[in-house]
Amino acid sequence: MMKIRKTSLLLLILAVIFISISCTKEDDSSKTGAFSSGIFIVNEGPFQTGTGTITYYNPDSNLVKQDVFEMVNHRPLGNIAQSMTIYNGKGYIVVNNAGTVEVVDLATFKSEATITNMINPSQFLVIDASKAYVSDWIGHIAVVDMASNTINRTIPAGTGPDEMLKSGNYVYVANTGGFSVDSTVTVIDFTTDRVIKTIKVGDVPSGLVADGNGRIWVLCKGKGFSGWPQAGDTPGKLIRIDPFSLAVDYTYNFPATDVHPEKLLINKQKSILYFLYNYGVYRFNITLENASPELLKSRSFYSLGYENSTGYLYASDPKNYVSSGIVIRFNASDGSVVDSIQAGIIPRGFAFPE
Repeated sequence: MMKIRKTSLLLLILAVIFISISCTKEDDSSKTGAFSSGIFIVNEGPFQTGTGTITYYNPDSNLVKQDVFEMVNHRPLGNIAQSMTIYNGKGYIVVNNAGTVEVVDLATFKSEATITNMINPSQFLVIDASKAYVSDWIGHIAVVDMASNTINRTIPAGTGPDEMLKSGNYVYVANTGGFSVDSTVTVIDFTTDRVIKTIKVGDVPSGLVADGNGRIWVLCKGKGFSGWPQAGDTPGKLIRIDPFSLAVDYTYNFPATDVHPEKLLINKQKSILYFLYNYGVYRFNITLENASPELLKSRSFYSLGYENSTGYLYASDPKNYVSSGIVIRFNASDGSVVDSIQAGIIPRGFAFPE
C-alpha cells in the first residue's frame, strides 16, 4: 500500500513539473515572437481628439491586430501618431500633438520609455547606436541620447522641419513650413551636430531620398492643397542635390498649381522614384535622360510606403477620416493589386522591420 502511494506521489510530482515547464515555454514563446515578424501601420487617429494607434500585420499568416500599443500597455498611444522607426529590435513611435516618442520592444510591443520635452515632433532618425535626431515643427532638431532616451541638445533648422535623410556625411532636413511655408533643406554634419548649409529648393519640401550614386532627391509639394486651388498657389518640383557641392543640379517642374506631389519613395535598386500625384501613384525613372512622371496606379491615396523585401507598395485609403481606413498592397512593377489590409483611423505611415 505504501509503495503504491509513493509511486502515485512521484507521478503527480512529475506531472506538475511537466505542466509547469510546458506553460513556461508557451508563455516565453508568446512573449518573444508576438510582433517580431510583420509590418506596422501608423494610424493618426482623430484630429485633436482620441488617440493614434498602431496596426500589426503579418503577411505570412494574414494576421491583423489593431491598436497593439494599447492592447499591450493598457493605455492609449496619444494624439496624433505621426511616424514609426525600427532600430535594433525597438520601435520608436513619434506622437505629434502629445509631443512624445514612445519606445517599445518590437517583439512584445511593451513600452520601455517615453521621450519627452518636444512640441510637435514628426520624424525619428537613428544616427548610430548612441544618438538619434527628432525633427520638431517648432523649428529645430532634437538630439536624443539613445542610452537614456532623453534629449540633450537641439540643432536649429528652418520652419517646420519634417522628413530627414542620413546620407554620406550629412543629415538632410526638409523644412516644410509646418503650418506655414518654407522652401529650404538644412544640411547637418551629424558628427558635430552643426548646420553646414541651408539649400534653397521649392516650396514645401516634403520628401527626401538618396539614389544609387548618392545624389539627394527632394520632392517639393508646392504651396496649396490638391483640389482646393487658391490664389498664390505654386507648382511642385522634383529637385536633385549634388552631395559634394551641396548645390541643386537638376529640377523637374510640375505643370499645375492645383495638384501637388507628395510622399516620395525610392525602390530597392535606387533607380525609380514613387510618389502620390494627381489622384494616383506615379513613378519617375531617374536613369532616363528626359524622364517624366508616369502613372502607375490611378486612385486617390493618403500615404505611401515601399517594402524592399517584396517590392510591394503600400498605399492607404482613409475613407471618411473618422472610421477605419484600409491599406492596399500592390506590385511596384505593374501596379497589380496583391491584397488589402484593415487599418485604424487615418493610416498615414508604415514601418518595415528590414
